[in-house]
Amino acid sequence: MRKVNFLLISLLIAVSLNAQAVGPKIAVNEKEYDFGTIVEGAIVSHEFFITNEGTENLVIIKVSASCGCTVAKPQDEVLEPGESTVLKVTFNSAHKKGDRKNYVTVFTNDKTNKKFIIITTAKVLGRDEQPDEIKNAPMISLSKLYHNFGTVKEGSVLELDIIVRNNGKSDLNIEKVHASCGCTAALMSEKIIKPRENGNLHIELDTSNMEGKKTRTVLIRSNDPVNPRLIITLFVNVEK
Repeated sequence: MRKVNFLLISLLIAVSLNAQAVGPKIAVNEKEYDFGTIVEGAIVSHEFFITNEGTENLVIIKVSASCGCTVAKPQDEVLEPGESTVLKVTFNSAHKKGDRKNYVTVFTNDKTNKKFIIITTAKVLGRDEQPDEIKNAPMISLSKLYHNFGTVKEGSVLELDIIVRNNGKSDLNIEKVHASCGCTAALMSEKIIKPRENGNLHIELDTSNMEGKKTRTVLIRSNDPVNPRLIITLFVNVEK
């Protein structure tokens, strides 16, 4: 009788463990990341890796941040079993000071972990703590660092305008604008932006000969000593 009970319990445990393994299962390589000590106005990024360790497709339903200073975008929204994707988290420290802790919540169809929380921390040095060469320098600001064009037909030419602002105290020189591929064109309205004035970055993305989910980037290099290189990430899903 005892042997029968033992076998029954073992069978129930095996069934339970197998049931837990079925379905989508989210796994992230890091739950927390520290940007360290940065100066106010710095824009810093870190890439987290999300993996589906389950047996069914993992769907990233939504990603939200605890404040507008943090942006988090996954490269892919549906992961087959065993697949991974990049979740890029960007923290903009403009008008921030002191110890900062921000939360990024990843909502998925993983029934055992519907809300996965990632934490980023940083210590931001305020303007009064920075040297004069930083206080009096140009400070670049972009109206957006990410843009998702959504689903479009192959061959569409997509356009986007981004405001480039100088929040600093001296002229902002746009030294270089570079797209990651020949399919993307990026043109600044002006190369020198005066303090407290705006410029415009016009971007065109040609989807000819593309298919599926694509990611493209545009690099802006300037004389801002805190953010000399900023990257704009573009997402698009191209259908034939």
